[in-house]
Amino acid sequence: MGGPEAGAAWLASIVQLRPKLKSALADLSVNGLGTIDIELWIGGSITDYGPEGFSSTARYYAKKESLLLAISVPKTVAAASPQERPEHTVEDWLADGFRSAQLPRSAQKLPFALIAETVCSSLGTSRQ
Repeated sequence: MGGPEAGAAWLASIVQLRPKLKSALADLSVNGLGTIDIELWIGGSITDYGPEGFSSTARYYAKKESLLLAISVPKTVAAASPQERPEHTVEDWLADGFRSAQLPRSAQKLPFALIAETVCSSLGTSRQ
């Protein structure tokens, strides 16, 4: 979280979504991938993550069979996002992050489109 206001606004929704994501991905079996770590960086008054705009990058560790997806939400995007239903906003950020992820060459053989669709379906955002 890029500042105390970001934590207050979004942290509860992130914590609530964690079991939903774990459940959605539990039955997905992908050769060469045992773990997906998701980092959601939300900009705030102290640190602005992604000042150039929303971004999503991935790192694949073949030996560990692990994929790290880092999603950065700039503070301008976070501040302009509706906070009446913060869980929907966080779901949209996660879905956008999976859909727009820049995969490294080492991860090109992974069926990332299937992984992204599984996540988006579990979040109810596959229609977008």
